[in-house]
Amino acid sequence: MIPLMIGVSSRAEEAEADASPQDIARRVADGDTRAFEALFRLLSERVFRYVRGMTGEESTAHDITQDTFVRLWSARTRLADVENVEAYVFQTARRLVYNRTRDERVRRENEALLRPDDLDAHPPAPDDELDSDLLRDLLNGWIADLPERQREALTLRREEGMSHDTIADVMGISKNTVNTHIMRAMDTLRDRLHEHRPDLMHRS
Repeated sequence: MIPLMIGVSSRAEEAEADASPQDIARRVADGDTRAFEALFRLLSERVFRYVRGMTGEESTAHDITQDTFVRLWSARTRLADVENVEAYVFQTARRLVYNRTRDERVRRENEALLRPDDLDAHPPAPDDELDSDLLRDLLNGWIADLPERQREALTLRREEGMSHDTIADVMGISKNTVNTHIMRAMDTLRDRLHEHRPDLMHRS
């Protein structure tokens, strides 16, 4: 059973404050519930932001974040041999995101077979006068429309501040490929921004 991950005493928090992620992971592997709580505090909010960026849904992000740590506890003995705990935790979350995405796609395809001519909606055109909130919403929408790998690399870099090396570990690709995904994503976002607000961009 996964240990309770709330209501941790300040004394326990202070005891873990100076511990490295690798030290915490090794103690989790030995079944130390306080170390697991410390690992949860250290990474859960970042995992949530990553999953939310990938799925666009807060409720799904909560579910997958919780499931990520349930699985980590269930397979805790593996953590003893993990060299990069941060990457390992995000890899676990990433697999769950892709599994959820695959299952959702299959469900939508099955529904489409039953009502194939029921999809004729078009999003409304944005207003000419965009305030900062609307511009932010547009940016989030453009990010959501990026190819999946580009969106993932950009989310890990933009939301989590991960290095390209760590992103490469999480995504299972080379550092150069990470850089390519991010550069292409940024080029697309610049093009979209220029299309909607050319006054905000300097283009040669």
